[in-house]
Amino acid sequence: MPQQYNIKDVKHHESAYDRKVKELEEQLSTTKYNKKTQHHIGLVKAQLARLKEEYQKKAASKGKGEGFSVKRTGDATAIIVGFPSVGKSTLLNAITNADSPVGAYAFTTLTCIPGLMEYNHSKIQILDVPGIVEGAATGRGRGKEVLACAQSADLVIILLDVFHTEHFEVVKKEIYETGLRTNQKPPLVRISKKARGGIDIGATVK
Repeated sequence: MPQQYNIKDVKHHESAYDRKVKELEEQLSTTKYNKKTQHHIGLVKAQLARLKEEYQKKAASKGKGEGFSVKRTGDATAIIVGFPSVGKSTLLNAITNADSPVGAYAFTTLTCIPGLMEYNHSKIQILDVPGIVEGAATGRGRGKEVLACAQSADLVIILLDVFHTEHFEVVKKEIYETGLRTNQKPPLVRISKKARGGIDIGATVK
């Protein structure tokens, strides 16, 4: 049975950024809005927005090109993504020739572990990666590396703890915020050359 996991269980992994954001958000939630406090609330909101913007810029610049170095093999690649301790390593070991470490605690897997599954004469590479938590897309934990690895896979398998199905929307959101679109067809994009130079780009989405 996978260990029950809650975001609160990883408080020791919180950075100074996380603590500052929580402090500002707590100020907003406990300060009553009136004429005397509206200026203070405005300053706190501005500080919070600036803090998040600076953090996202740093995370984006730091995370460019980062990811686990994994050689693609076989006919396709699938990656198992989910919160820590939901059974990703157990599943990998059960369906492939891999030997991923399994433990009754969070963050057992610290790097990307590949395995190979043979099915109907096809060889499918399965990747076990460290668990992600809320905020992974902006660099929390090793989220940047995990999600960068997911972008190069053919299939993303989202694995959940049966007692925490609410994590599904969290994982989907983190995947979406990295620019990866699951269960969607690529948008129709048409590029044509202009008569006087340059190009015209027509798309069905932004």
